Amino acid sequence: MLHELRYGTNDTVQLHLPDEIQVTDCSAPRGEPLADPRAAVAAALAEPLGFPPLALATVAGDKVVLALDRGVPQAAAVVAGIVECLLSGATTAADITVLQTPAEDDETREHVLARLPDDVRRTVRVVTHDAADMNTLAYLAASKKADPIYVNRVLSDADVVVPISALRLESSLTYLGPHSAIFPAFSDQATQLRFRMADSDDRPAHVRRRRKEVDEAAWLLGVQFSVQLVPGPGDSVLHVVAGESRAVSQRGRELAEAAWLHKVPFRASLVVASIEGGPDQQTWETFARALFAASSAVTEDGAIVLCTNLRRKPGPALRRLANWAQGDALPTKIRRDRAPDPLSATLLAEVRQHSRVYLLSGLSEETVEQLGIACVTQPTQIDRLTRQHDSCLLLGNAQHAVVALAE
Repeated sequence: MLHELRYGTNDTVQLHLPDEIQVTDCSAPRGEPLADPRAAVAAALAEPLGFPPLALATVAGDKVVLALDRGVPQAAAVVAGIVECLLSGATTAADITVLQTPAEDDETREHVLARLPDDVRRTVRVVTHDAADMNTLAYLAASKKADPIYVNRVLSDADVVVPISALRLESSLTYLGPHSAIFPAFSDQATQLRFRMADSDDRPAHVRRRRKEVDEAAWLLGVQFSVQLVPGPGDSVLHVVAGESRAVSQRGRELAEAAWLHKVPFRASLVVASIEGGPDQQTWETFARALFAASSAVTEDGAIVLCTNLRRKPGPALRRLANWAQGDALPTKIRRDRAPDPLSATLLAEVRQHSRVYLLSGLSEETVEQLGIACVTQPTQIDRLTRQHDSCLLLGNAQHAVVALAE
């Protein structure tokens, strides 16, 4: 039987799976992508959860900042919907700032104001966050653990802050809730690197501590309203949720679970997972999230294939895996590396101890194999690999998915 799994922007892996193989197909989320995300944003802002319409919640002269997190699907359409809503009230274009994270690839990312009229585009301010430039940061307060909380100055100077981010399931790797679109996304470099460290053997406890920091920073900023999107396949959107932050978080969690929680009858000896989307999705962070989801569905001594268009070279922590002997304790310097990728390296090391990992990407064979991963150079190799297994799970857009065994 022929099965297809999309990855990257327009690429597809075709798998001709024999009838005797047990197949679980989780190649797509439940739900249809929105035909007009911009209109869906407008509708959500007109009737937000637990909050007055956004156009009525601001007064003349309010400085409004739209804090746009990395990886938001249809970002330009979403921003256009929010800006148009604000302009229908007392807010002027000169009072609106869009604060965005640095792009993985500036050449391919659509300009955040591309869907707005020219006169509005010329007036709305766009600021790209630079975590290394302390001159653009403001000290907010000390956290309960006495860590300094820095945020981009435009956030501290704003009267109204609207976080915009993609929702994921709470059990997915690295997800710290909707307020992470504020902190550490727009914090200082030291804080961001601290958040990326994999310095705890107790990952759930580590995540709980980080979430408390995130929520504390949002509370100190007085953030009350947020816009959250449940992502669909690739760069699509399934749902838009807007309103009071706690109500949005609760409703968004329900919608994300309905779309992306896959309950499967058994673990498979082969999991073929994909990362769909453009350069913003083809990162080592999304690689880690996809690997985490796939590892929860594979049998002991099974195999995981990740289909990606990943082209970014591994960071320092991942490169150190080249000198790590499997079976030895993972060096502390990898777990606590203040680099962008210690969590990816730690997770990969864990998964390698019980599963074979294969990667289809835009990286060289040498680069991939130095990580202890088998390099897939052609999608047809994956088709041949399936014939060595008696069960297979297809996991599309694995960076958004969570897999659990059905009770």
